[in-house]
Amino acid sequence: MNQAIQFIDRIEFREKAHSLIFYAQVSGLIVECIIDTRDTAISSPEDAKQHFELLRFDYEDIAEHLIEDEEYNSAGQIEIKALS
Repeated sequence: MNQAIQFIDRIEFREKAHSLIFYAQVSGLIVECIIDTRDTAISSPEDAKQHFELLRFDYEDIAEHLIEDEEYNSAGQIEIKALS
């Protein structure tokens, strides 16, 4: 694990945006990691939390690689496709 990247134990579900958000701290800066939930059965904060906890390490691993490769979107966020 890259010591400059740490994942914060916090998630949010943005229903209108169909997004599950978790956060990384990268060299002291907070980065939003956004999972698009449009193609999933996630419809509530409880569903989102359960989905994320089930696949947490996979999502964090993907986010870590994207951060290391500096694959930020124009808003400085990391975008991840939902896993099933």
